Parts: sequence; structure tokens; C-alpha cells
Amino acid sequence: MYRRAVVVGALAAATAGCTDRIRDVAASTPRDLDVRSRYVDGNPLVEGQSIRALPAELHVHAASYQSGASALGALRSDAAETRSFVDATEFVDDGGESILVVAQRLTAPEVELRLGAISRIGDGALRVALDQPGPDVDVEKLDDPVVKTLLLRLTDRQGTPERVIVSVDRERAGVTI
Repeated sequence: MYRRAVVVGALAAATAGCTDRIRDVAASTPRDLDVRSRYVDGNPLVEGQSIRALPAELHVHAASYQSGASALGALRSDAAETRSFVDATEFVDDGGESILVVAQRLTAPEVELRLGAISRIGDGALRVALDQPGPDVDVEKLDDPVVKTLLLRLTDRQGTPERVIVSVDRERAGVTI
């Protein structure tokens, strides 16, 4: 409890006034789960791995990676920011304790993705709720929706999750680990 308060306090000082958001995410994350996230404006995944490979009526996508080689193999060569995040991940299959979940959403250019909350929804399953600050957009009415991506590094002290459900607004995508 004390350590979490110190972390929240340090982050609050570093973010100068954005403390409500940090406290909300910290409070909504199970204590035995460490999460790091990074928003990417665009599509860092190669053609066959991204949301663009799905049917047009699907607007949310999730993919998971347990090894550095598989994660790097799924990334476009020009995705430097994403590659940096992947390089800093100690993957389960590589002797570490983390997995990478890539959550994608088709939406308007002015919308962003950010981590809203994480909860356990049964043995070995997590629900990751994403917020999308920006205007309320009906994706079906957009001429050319863009891809927004949130990278999630998950380290679960209860063991590698078996399934992760990503939800944005009223849409969901699940991935089996």
C-alpha cells in the first residue's frame, strides 16, 4: 500500500496535475499485475497481423506475443517507437515474466487510446478497458477510419493470463495467450 502511494505521488509530481487519471488506473489494477502501456498513433503491425487484415465490420482488434522474436516479427520495420517498447519487454518465452498485448481500434484521426481499467474476469482471464478521449465517433460513418494502437506490457504474478479481452466503448476483441 505504501509503495503504491509513493509511486502515485511520484507520478503525480511528474505529470503536474494529472493525478486523477493516475489514481484511477492504479486503483483499478489488481495488485499482483504490473502494467505498462504506450499509445501509438498509427499501425505498427505488419499487414497480416493488424486490424486492417480483419473484416471491415470489426473495429477493435487484439493480438498477443509471448516472445521477443514473435513480437518483432509482427512489427513493421519503420515502427521505431513500438520496437523500443518491445525491446524493453522481458517476454515469458525468453525467460522473463511479461507478455505483450497490442490493442487496435479503427476510429477518427483526433481520437486517442489510453488504458482505462484492468480487472480479472475468472481464472486466467483479464479484461482490459480502454478509453478513447476525443470526439464521439460512429466508425461506420467515416470515409477513411485510421488505426490507433495501445501497447500493453502485462506481468501477472499469478501466472501468464490465458485470455485477455480488450473492450473499447461497446466493442470487444479477445485474444488467447
